Amino acid sequence: MSDPANATAGASQPHDEASTRAWEGLPPDTIILAPASSAPPMRCPDDVWAMLVSAVDIIGDTDPDRAGEVALFTGHWVPQQPPANDLYEGDLVVRLHHPADPLPRDDAADIEMLLAYQGRWQRVGRWCGLDDHWPRLVAPTAAAVMGLHCDLSETSVRFETASPPISSPPIKWARGGVAELLNAGLVTAGEELVWDRRNLGVRHTARIRADGALVLADGRVYANPTGATTALGGNHQNGWGAFRRTSDGRTLGDLRGELRTRRGQ
Repeated sequence: MSDPANATAGASQPHDEASTRAWEGLPPDTIILAPASSAPPMRCPDDVWAMLVSAVDIIGDTDPDRAGEVALFTGHWVPQQPPANDLYEGDLVVRLHHPADPLPRDDAADIEMLLAYQGRWQRVGRWCGLDDHWPRLVAPTAAAVMGLHCDLSETSVRFETASPPISSPPIKWARGGVAELLNAGLVTAGEELVWDRRNLGVRHTARIRADGALVLADGRVYANPTGATTALGGNHQNGWGAFRRTSDGRTLGDLRGELRTRRGQ
């Protein structure tokens, strides 16, 4: 379910990066890799570890003339490598390296894609010697990986539990980090989250269940924020940067960063 937000829906898809970020409800530091008005980065900056994939959308068979085209691919820089524990389960990153073979070239990059899964940053893709069209080449793999992970998470919800009410005792299966925010007292069961897509004039809401799952306004349940935003947005979105706590406007990503700081990670 979605509710009108205090904004006017755009009449057509935006063409500049600022409008695209607002249209998709993406954080302001998001880099638009495709479709892009400027050349994509070819290296990770010296002070960052990787680029976190925040959204990816591949046009499907509903538009046969454009099927397979990259409609959206975005990310933002992550300064330090986080632990691949439950707090970061499902995060997908790309790392941009100098080509290793045959000689280093400034106009090409080796691309490595990693997924935080079962306590490890696991490589799920590698491309060597790509030019500045690399976002369109690796985006389909990113969409497939994020989609598979979200599908598995949603299946876990359906299989392991019959959707207990928000106030019921925590259970063991929940992954994706929100359960850890609950345990740390950074969020509470029943607390409302909101995702504003301002140029669409749409506001999505969800509530935190006692086991860390997110319950959408229509009753659907997702094991992690990314599964919820993907279901709501029609493409694959990292929900940590999208959902904000209604009470103070802080994103789940902000709260996750606070917990990591507390742990000294």
